[in-house]
Amino acid sequence: MATMGGKETQPHLTEFLKDLYHCSDCGYCAEAVWEERGIDHVCATLRSHSPALSYSGQGYLKLARAWVEGESLPLPALTERVFSCTGCGNCERICPIGLRPMQVNRALRRELSDRGVVPETAAAIRAHVAAEQNPAGAPFGDRYGWRDALPSLTQGEALYLPGCAAAHGRPAEARAVVALLEAAGVGVQLLGDADRCCGAPLRELGMAEDAKRQGGLLEARLAERSYDFLLTSGCECANTFAGVERHRSFVAWLAEALRDRRVRPKAHGDLPRVACLESCQVTQAARAGREDDHQALHDLLTALGVEVIGDTASPYRLCCGAAGGMAAMQPESSRAMARARIREISGAQALVSVDPRCVAQFAAARVAGDPPVYGVAEFITQHFVIAGGEG
Repeated sequence: MATMGGKETQPHLTEFLKDLYHCSDCGYCAEAVWEERGIDHVCATLRSHSPALSYSGQGYLKLARAWVEGESLPLPALTERVFSCTGCGNCERICPIGLRPMQVNRALRRELSDRGVVPETAAAIRAHVAAEQNPAGAPFGDRYGWRDALPSLTQGEALYLPGCAAAHGRPAEARAVVALLEAAGVGVQLLGDADRCCGAPLRELGMAEDAKRQGGLLEARLAERSYDFLLTSGCECANTFAGVERHRSFVAWLAEALRDRRVRPKAHGDLPRVACLESCQVTQAARAGREDDHQALHDLLTALGVEVIGDTASPYRLCCGAAGGMAAMQPESSRAMARARIREISGAQALVSVDPRCVAQFAAARVAGDPPVYGVAEFITQHFVIAGGEG
């Protein structure tokens, strides 16, 4: 049996030695239940894929420490465990002493990737991004198919990047975003054939150098354009552009446009009761001190007269299975994660998320009797007549 271990070095893991040797084995990252804080376990992999501790944040710390210390680890089992994590970050949010098991998992993926040891599905994602600029391998020519019947947009103050998830997985959301921007009088431009994946799917897989090269391709295309601000739909794309001064997430822009009455939606017919579906990508952003798009979603829907059921966003909500390459590498477990989230919801007539990747994941997991799923822009254009300006 092939193994990892011996005298080899692990440069990515050694950056986390403090984490590897300070875990207190409290088990919070594996089995925490704390009703007052809205915590009902923290790891979707443990709940829907395998309950073995080696699939948890604590388990990744132990695996990494064993590898650094030269223990012989069976390669197939190590790889399967390391690549069965959604990267949601709950294990880091719950850790009482501030350890970083999610980042350790990402470092484990980097070590394996550097050695050419990744699941076939992960290698396929890398090949798809290189060839078609999206992780699913959908034809690049379809990326802007949702805009085919409308004029080509090459100039405007907002440069809109739908991202792989909206462009290929939820084109109705991309179309609705452009409609709302135009209703607000915002000139919109698209990259079209110049568009490139930002590299986020590769970064999640630990393929850091590939992600960096991919991001550089997109940055070069952006540098060729003149625009006032950059707008993204995908939450993983928003995290890629964290710290870019002119970047805005769509839901943050929309919340501001509604406050300023640049967009004035008027409901037609009765509005459904809505449950807001959190994305683990946004809770990571909020923890890093950036805008909380889930709270913005809850507040703007409430301001529009929509009845939002359930509490506001919980930072410990279990992942829907869309992130970390899980949907490709463990499709049955990934679907079970989405089904578990849907089963938690009672009384909602519609489900709304700020993240197109989550929307596509929930939509694929729906069964008869489940509420319909919408992106935020899609929901508003579906249930409201949109006017622009103060009027």
